[in-house]
Amino acid sequence: MMRPILTLFVLLTSLTLAQSQDADPFGSDQDDANTESEWTPTHPDGDTPHERMLSLAHTDSLPRFDRVELYAVSLPKRDPFSDEAPKRKPTGDTFPVHPYGVHADIHAHVSITGRDCDKLRMAWQSMTFDRLGGAFCHLPVYGFRLYRGDDLLFETTVCWECQNFYVPRYDSEKKQHAHGWYGFVSDDHAKSLLKLFRLHLPHPKL
Repeated sequence: MMRPILTLFVLLTSLTLAQSQDADPFGSDQDDANTESEWTPTHPDGDTPHERMLSLAHTDSLPRFDRVELYAVSLPKRDPFSDEAPKRKPTGDTFPVHPYGVHADIHAHVSITGRDCDKLRMAWQSMTFDRLGGAFCHLPVYGFRLYRGDDLLFETTVCWECQNFYVPRYDSEKKQHAHGWYGFVSDDHAKSLLKLFRLHLPHPKL
């Protein structure tokens, strides 16, 4: 009598493990789906687990850092439907805009440390991100680099007009790293981040 029961137990255990392995580690539980919150991560199911992990690390789950290098920048307007990058030469200190393969001019710069880093981190993570949004133009007014010690964790430029910034990507077909656009909603959270940036570094062009 023990063998059929043991066999049934093994089968049920195997099915449970298989379902656990197939479960989406980034997906929400049924209870979580009914829970209201101030913001909801927007990472489409179509992303690979690697892409979703990379996206989370630069948006909702930004790691802690102890120094921010904030830059007031500008970039000439470009035709969003043209593949040609703006034809220009850097005039001085510049900040990379990786998806375009160009550099924005730097007009001012400040280093931020201490509790202000936590405030900026919370302001960034509270934004309503939209991976598929804001990809038709990019006119950044600020760029920043996040450091932990001497290690650079993340750098990007942010455009509130086009509501986007860039994040690192990995092209699995070409087996190489790249950068792509990531969007955010122009709401109170986005305005709060811009207000913080302006508080630490008033933009001379705005």
